[in-house]
Amino acid sequence: MDHLLHTLFQDNTELPGKIYEFCRQNPRFCQAEQEFKAIDRLAAEKLGAELYLELESAQMNYMAHLANVYYLFGLGLRQEVLSALAAEL
Repeated sequence: MDHLLHTLFQDNTELPGKIYEFCRQNPRFCQAEQEFKAIDRLAAEKLGAELYLELESAQMNYMAHLANVYYLFGLGLRQEVLSALAAEL
């Protein structure tokens, strides 16, 4: 059962492409993406490659976990299910 839930919610290989297609249709998203890329390049230049990669890795890990929780809450899952899934993450 745990494997089934993990596959359903975590291993959906089509999800990133669908999300990207959806976001590309939103002008505000595209603008935010351009602004992010500009400041991202500036941060990389100022921090240096090694520190920047560490920061990026930590931020991506944090955001991935946060996005998973928002996604699961958005599905209206009960707290017991979320706690069970959290043990698998």
